[in-house]
Amino acid sequence: MSDETWVTAAEIARLANVGRAAVSNWRKRHADFPEPVVGARGAPTFRLDEVQRWLRTQGKPIGPSPVDVVWRALDVGRGDAALVELTADIADHLTGHAGVDLPERVRAALDELGDTPPGEVIEELCTRIFDRQQRQHLVTPPPLAELMMDLTGEANSVFDPACGSGNVLRAAAEAGAETLVGQEIEVTTARIARARLREHGKVEVAAGDALRHDAFTGRRFDAVVCDPPFGYRDWGHEELGLDPRWEYGLPVKGEPELAWVQHCLAHAEPGGSVVVALPAGAAGRRSGRTIRQALLRRGALRAVVALPAGVLMSTGIAVHLWVLRNPAEQGAGPVLLVDTARHRPSRRGHVDWDAIARDVGAAWDEFCGHGTVEEVAGRHRTVEPIELLDEDVDVTPARHLPQPLAEVDLGALQRERDELARTLAELDELLPAVREATGHTGTYSTINDLARAGALTLRQRHAPVATAEDGDGPRVLTGRDVATCQEPTLRYAGNDPNELTPLQPGDLVVPLVAAGNGTPSTQVVEAEDLVLGPNLSLLRVDGDKLNVHFLAGQLRASSRARALSTTASGVHRLDIRRAEVPVLPLERQRELGEAFRRLARFETRLRQAGDTGRHIATHLTTALADGTIEPDG
Repeated sequence: MSDETWVTAAEIARLANVGRAAVSNWRKRHADFPEPVVGARGAPTFRLDEVQRWLRTQGKPIGPSPVDVVWRALDVGRGDAALVELTADIADHLTGHAGVDLPERVRAALDELGDTPPGEVIEELCTRIFDRQQRQHLVTPPPLAELMMDLTGEANSVFDPACGSGNVLRAAAEAGAETLVGQEIEVTTARIARARLREHGKVEVAAGDALRHDAFTGRRFDAVVCDPPFGYRDWGHEELGLDPRWEYGLPVKGEPELAWVQHCLAHAEPGGSVVVALPAGAAGRRSGRTIRQALLRRGALRAVVALPAGVLMSTGIAVHLWVLRNPAEQGAGPVLLVDTARHRPSRRGHVDWDAIARDVGAAWDEFCGHGTVEEVAGRHRTVEPIELLDEDVDVTPARHLPQPLAEVDLGALQRERDELARTLAELDELLPAVREATGHTGTYSTINDLARAGALTLRQRHAPVATAEDGDGPRVLTGRDVATCQEPTLRYAGNDPNELTPLQPGDLVVPLVAAGNGTPSTQVVEAEDLVLGPNLSLLRVDGDKLNVHFLAGQLRASSRARALSTTASGVHRLDIRRAEVPVLPLERQRELGEAFRRLARFETRLRQAGDTGRHIATHLTTALADGTIEPDG
């Protein structure tokens, strides 16, 4: 391999068989760790030979796995769609399909695999691709697939009519199913699913639109488990109006979820299980109440499990699991409602699946064994269908669960009260003493003039950058963060470090759009790990000519509205170059700058006091109303 080969931090982690966090720690703790070739602050890239030399010096085992070699050959200059296509070609090649045309570089890398099992190679390549495309709903998270299979019970044959890359069917195989059948609309994804499932019993995966062109008409299975696509409105409502699958009612055009539910029921054996992942809105939309009513009356709907919003990396939409059965005989039974909202993820796609599986599994097992569960406020209960058959037929669990009594940590509450008292005491000290003055009578200079004079440099970013809620990249400060006085929550997730502008302590950033009241916002940067995000102007001042806090205060003043323009939609846009500030001696700027700095601190602390006060008042009000606390004297 060439000495000019470059590797990312993630590739170094795989090279040394450690997590990404370990590589970040090495860079921070070891001064001799190789310097990045490009992207020191963004997506750093290193010379492979330098990294290998450092790892050997540290006594750390190294050596690219055979899959690493294939991945590098696969990933050279290809977009996501091309990667998926080529991975499908590799999967076909490794599973014995003749005549697959592979690039020479990829074929040479495959020759180095040695005894590595083909299934292991396919799985690793798929994992890396899906990691890159986690914002797209290409795969069902494996823990979700396992939970869905746990809710089906034992099944010898399992069908997934929207199988994607096959995660649900893999979970079915691991649960003991011997016949795995799936359909996937994307031909390439269907090829990948077929290859991934090849070693797991009897497998059939058809390509095509399952609702419009059902590849398995008339076939029934022990269990049907499905995570259909969200927001899929063109599902064939016009041409499928008389389809026999709509046994519980014709879904309206805007209810594809209820079309998927009935498609799954049509493929289940009498008494067979169905588990479908649906957006939470399907449980309560008035347009679907007739079908929900029919499902309840005939005993088809057995349980609804509400998962926390954000369990999927691809969307923040809350997800429900509907557990159904194809009723072998008429007769409605009780329905289990479960809400796992207390397991809310701290970041999208990150959730305690083990805790969810334990809670849901315990309630489901109790329900299956006794036909009911012991009610737990805010968590689960069983309801008779008659309770749900009102005007709305809303089966959203939270609507029918008694809410738990408020819990108050009196120690934490006292600490919050003490913090509020300290903040309020600080506020008076922050307000500067003032006296009447005659106003600035000298000349004014625009930001453009100051830039031309060398007192500052100005840079603006209008275009967005690739971001994620987690990752190794630096934090991205956006115009929204500054306008709302919030800490940055996004990190850089792009591949071009040259597009980044690192921020330095003392930089002044100003949103391109003013707050709703038309007053510009400003922030003097204090942190060292930020890069300039979208909709921000960066002003880097020369401290020998201009005081940054003086400039920030002048720009934040409502009298600077002359630099604002209002669009037809009422948005206040700030042309920072036209903003004017008075020309004053540097010592006078510093005096005013200190006053501006204290006022900015006053605003920040006042906002924090308001947030803390509202939090205290809300908790006390709820706890007093629930009777879990009472006035003391």
